[in-house]
Amino acid sequence: MELKEKIKIYLDQIKKIKGVENVVLTQRDGNPIQSSGVWLSQEEIFSVCSATSAIFNVGIKLYPNELQYILIEGKKAKILIAPLNSPVHETLNRILTQQEIIQNNKEFFIAITALPTVNLGSIFLQTNSCLKKIKNSLILSKKEFKPPLIEFNNNKLQEILQRFKTKDPNEENYSFSSFSLNISENMTWELNKLLNNFSRTILDLNFAFLTVEGGFILSQILKEEGEYNNSIDSISAMSYSLFQVANRCSWLLKKMKAEKILLDTKNSFQFINQVHRGIFCSEISKNGKMRLGLIRLYIPQFLTKASKILEQASHREKMKSFDIKSLLGEMVIK
Repeated sequence: MELKEKIKIYLDQIKKIKGVENVVLTQRDGNPIQSSGVWLSQEEIFSVCSATSAIFNVGIKLYPNELQYILIEGKKAKILIAPLNSPVHETLNRILTQQEIIQNNKEFFIAITALPTVNLGSIFLQTNSCLKKIKNSLILSKKEFKPPLIEFNNNKLQEILQRFKTKDPNEENYSFSSFSLNISENMTWELNKLLNNFSRTILDLNFAFLTVEGGFILSQILKEEGEYNNSIDSISAMSYSLFQVANRCSWLLKKMKAEKILLDTKNSFQFINQVHRGIFCSEISKNGKMRLGLIRLYIPQFLTKASKILEQASHREKMKSFDIKSLLGEMVIK
């Protein structure tokens, strides 16, 4: 049996889990390997795989050795992105070493689209065995999975598309809008107060920040000053980029917007939540006693308050007249 047929069998088993709509196995560089589930157009196949690849790579960049999975949630679906488990034992060590993927869980990942009511824990329990079998099949195939996105001819494209269920393309129109925020000193104080209250409520908080479009930080709080000072700006930019790509992926798969994202790592949870014209991002340690469910209950009330403040900043009236004195202050013009 060919490798792609064997993988298809395992993906079909995952697809049969109640609530699962689509399963896609992708290489880290965005190369589509195999799929099971709903129909996608030719453009959507590569767009979905490249988008999930971008999300996965940002997650790996944020948490190089700790990332366990990424969960994107919207009104219509949950999208789970996770690396394949890599069971290592002596009989496979030689093959793994030859293929340069020994103890490497980052070479391949799986994206599962499920109904919003599906229990995530049950999906993990039922897919764990299949994911290990897929990883073993990839290893034992003795094929070299090097970055293939160098040159694609029509035959190669058709070979990839045959592994997916394709539908007729739909024409879509895209529009762009600009925005501006007018943040007063009082609003800045309110945002800082909000984050301080958040840190008192979430005792295991590592950091939290409010970011507007482009990844610019409006307000932040660091539980331990100095630990994240040099990296918080890059964390903000990458988190915002991840949220934007997740929005794109969610729209391609379910015509919905991403509302919240969870990055589950070995030592912490990172939450990325949508607020008005930006995101509210927080990292919470697993070393404390707060449960994931309790944290999820606390976060929405802070999101509502943050969104109201940002909405006020968006709707503040600009100056109705051109007042040179207000622009130049006390400058004397002769």
